[in-house]
Amino acid sequence: MIDRTEIERLVPHAGAMCLLDAVTSWGPTSITCVSRAPTAAHPLARDGMVPTIVAAEYAAQATAVHGALLEPRERPPAGLLASLVDVHLSGASLPPLPLGIEATMQSRSSTGCLYTFVVSADSEQVASGRLMVAL
Repeated sequence: MIDRTEIERLVPHAGAMCLLDAVTSWGPTSITCVSRAPTAAHPLARDGMVPTIVAAEYAAQATAVHGALLEPRERPPAGLLASLVDVHLSGASLPPLPLGIEATMQSRSSTGCLYTFVVSADSEQVASGRLMVAL
C-alpha cells in the first residue's frame, strides 16, 4: 500500500488538495485508491457539501499517481485534465463516506492517456466516466 505521504511526493497536489489517502493496488493498466469521507472542510466544498462532479478530480489524481508509478522520475511529466466524457453522476453531492477510486488506462501515447473511472462509496457507484489527460 502507498500512503498519503508517498502520494504527495509523486504528484503536484499537496495538503488539502491532495484528495487521495492511499493506493491499495496498482498495475500496468489500473490503479485503485481510497480517500477519507468528504466533509464541509473539503477544499472543493460548496455550502458545506462536495458536488458529485468533484469525483472526477479524485479520478484525475488517481491517474496522476498511476502515471508517476509507471514512470518513476525525479519530476514526472506535467499532466492536464483535458476532457471528461460519458460522465454519470449519482446525486448532487458526494456522500459523507470513505471513497474508493478505480481508474483503468484504455490507451497511452507520448501526448496523453485515456482512462475509465469509477468512484464508489460503501460499494455504491457515485460517479463514472472517461477522462483524458494531456501530457
